[in-house]
Amino acid sequence: MSVFSIFPVELMVAGVRRPREECLADPGTIGTLSIGDIPIGTAEKRPLHAAQLWERWGTSAKRGLLPPLFDVQVLRITPRGLLLRGFQVDTSNRPTTAQHAQEWWAVPIEKPGTA
Repeated sequence: MSVFSIFPVELMVAGVRRPREECLADPGTIGTLSIGDIPIGTAEKRPLHAAQLWERWGTSAKRGLLPPLFDVQVLRITPRGLLLRGFQVDTSNRPTTAQHAQEWWAVPIEKPGTA
């Protein structure tokens, strides 16, 4: 599993790309990115590969800041960031759920003394 601090900008809303100006004005949400398999599995009996954005909560716990990106793919890596694509599950209209395409432009946060 890979873990590092970033601030991602969500590039889509309900599977529809946001306007460029809106994305550029979005400050993002600072957190710790983890990419790896999560053990909940699927009907196909395979683990889900997901990207998750976390925040430390207390001394040992962590909480999610954004809905996870499932079946995540790293599309591009540049000196300024990385582009992730996957899908998010929307549960805002419970009891029904929907899946939407989502992309994150993730900008790494440099730790002092690493540059």
